[in-house]
Amino acid sequence: MVATHVPLHRKIKRMWQHAAFIGIVAVVSSLLAGCLYPEERLAQNQVPSTFYLEATQKAIDQYHTDTGVLPIVTKPLDTPIFEKYEVDFRMLMPKYVPDVPANAFEKGGVYKYVLVDVETKPLVRLANLAAVSKVADVQTAVNRYVSHYGKLPVEKEIGNGYFTISGKAIGMQDVQVNSSITNQWLPLIMNERGEVGIDYAADIATTLRNNPKLQVPPQTDPRYVLARESMFVPIKSFPYELVNGEPRLLPLIID
Repeated sequence: MVATHVPLHRKIKRMWQHAAFIGIVAVVSSLLAGCLYPEERLAQNQVPSTFYLEATQKAIDQYHTDTGVLPIVTKPLDTPIFEKYEVDFRMLMPKYVPDVPANAFEKGGVYKYVLVDVETKPLVRLANLAAVSKVADVQTAVNRYVSHYGKLPVEKEIGNGYFTISGKAIGMQDVQVNSSITNQWLPLIMNERGEVGIDYAADIATTLRNNPKLQVPPQTDPRYVLARESMFVPIKSFPYELVNGEPRLLPLIID
């Protein structure tokens, strides 16, 4: 093989460009975090900043180019797909990013930074931990009800082994979450195993309706469209399919 020679001046230019990017991130991060009162910093930690998302994407792209691997936390194989590829900022600092984004969980924020499409073109997205917490609270209440009564707290059946949850039965008035993707309210549902998740059917339908050019290939879960078109992943969700252009929950597979 013939080695490709890169002129020294080009190497130096690339080094300066990378250093300049890191410097900009560091300065902006300092300004955003250091010049705020405590309550303002707390509010900042709740904001899904496009600046941090884009900076993290650039850092991961460069890390991937340099090393051939992705900077992710090792998780069990059965971890749900939208939680599985969590960004490990320790692998990126300080060469690729100066610090963890202020709105990340590691900094007291409400977002986990995760990757989607890792086999093709890895994209950085946010997982809203407030939604995760809500699902966990409802799951605990459902488990308590099942343990006490020996049945699921069903409000109504919605097909394919899924049910809406009776808030009255589990002692909770609010059995829904505000969507990070479309800002509409989404119901929490459960499958026949009593596993609780968020029903993203309305988000899927809204996203496809507002973007007529979007195509969902056959045999493809439309949740991936949400993840690619939004800053967020559909965290704590069940698998879907499109039937006549409308999202439908896939039947639960019993092992």
